[in-house]
Amino acid sequence: MARQPFSESAIPKFGDAPSAILVSGDVEFFVEEAASRARDALSAGGAEVLRFDDDAPVEAVSDALLNRSLFSDRRIVELDVSRLLGTDTPGRLVARAVEAWGRGGAAGRREAFKAARALLDALEISSGADPSEAAEAAARRARRKDDAPALAEILKELPEERAGGTAVLKAALRTLLERSENDGTVALLTAVAPPAGVDLLQEIAARGLVLEASGGKDAAGELRRLAAALARRREVVLEPAAIERLLVRTDRDPAVFSAELEKLLAWAGQGGRVRAADVEAQVEDEASEDLYGLLDAIGRRDAGDALARLERLFDGRDVRQGDRSLEKIEEIWPIQLLGLIAAEVRRMLLLRARIEEAGPGGFDTGMPFPTFEARVLPRLVAPVPPFGRSAFETSRGATSPYALYKAAQRASRFSSQELARALSRAADVDVSLKTSAPALETLSLWVGELIAGR
Repeated sequence: MARQPFSESAIPKFGDAPSAILVSGDVEFFVEEAASRARDALSAGGAEVLRFDDDAPVEAVSDALLNRSLFSDRRIVELDVSRLLGTDTPGRLVARAVEAWGRGGAAGRREAFKAARALLDALEISSGADPSEAAEAAARRARRKDDAPALAEILKELPEERAGGTAVLKAALRTLLERSENDGTVALLTAVAPPAGVDLLQEIAARGLVLEASGGKDAAGELRRLAAALARRREVVLEPAAIERLLVRTDRDPAVFSAELEKLLAWAGQGGRVRAADVEAQVEDEASEDLYGLLDAIGRRDAGDALARLERLFDGRDVRQGDRSLEKIEEIWPIQLLGLIAAEVRRMLLLRARIEEAGPGGFDTGMPFPTFEARVLPRLVAPVPPFGRSAFETSRGATSPYALYKAAQRASRFSSQELARALSRAADVDVSLKTSAPALETLSLWVGELIAGR
């Protein structure tokens, strides 16, 4: 049928559903959440629901997939097929297995075994191999050699699995997919981080339905929700500042955020606490830096955040402007950065002048974007005589309404005199940078004086 983003409207009614529906995504929490909603929708009005875990006998799973229910005319078979589809991230599987094993308990053991089986399948290592040798080989190939001893402990306890189990399940699913419509059985499948190009995944997309679950449009908000939910589940106090620091350090990448969050919660343990300082100490900071974050900090007149972000822009990491990667020219990066900040100060000065021209009621920092778009934007984009174009147009004649809205918010917190003074000093800063003045210190002083209004 199709591959599409997960939503309530994308879930078909049971009678219209294909024989197999796969819910996939990079984060297990969101995949499980979406699968639960899909199950509720498919079973509306009554259905037999059979849920199988990794330890279930393959014969039982195959029988449930290929045979009609004796008790209902509608059957939903739930199964995680991550192992069948494979994974591109054996390192994450090792970390997940070791972390779950360290938590202990029945749930921890089940999760560790699940990750270990997926790891062996991904690396094509026989589950019947010597546990120590298999663990050493897997840890080496996953580039996590230090985890080999813990992984060996898991493999020693790993329950034996019937040979050929993976092949049996793949064959059962392919037989199910051959049915153009479901004949009373729908396989509700889940998979975390399946690699693209896998034959079985393509077959499900072609003959069934693949729903891709993510955190939604508000990525940061959904990751905060994920953190809060997992912390409650583990009975760990996760301070809000720690979540915000983790968002920054992981660049809001859902998969990386989830993996680092798991490590932090395991480190804290039941009843523990995770603070922002713990995130600083335990999560390596390889995130790119968003130039807009610096501009927002300047707009808030937050010297601490602005100078910290400025320092990050000089420590070798990638720099972006929103979703767009910024091409840094290392030899002239300080001058390039000065130009970017000065261009924003110039735009803020123009906006400040227009705000003052409009008088009271023209613009305020709490104005919603739709109101700005309706009341303020038309004046900003109107052609200015005798030039016949707006002062806020790019060289290509385009304008960005939301960018102007954000710039207006920043500008409203400064006076025209403060912005004009900073723009005038930018010329002196440019000369200093071109005559071997220390780049970070020179720019930090300029930005600090702008924020302080001096």
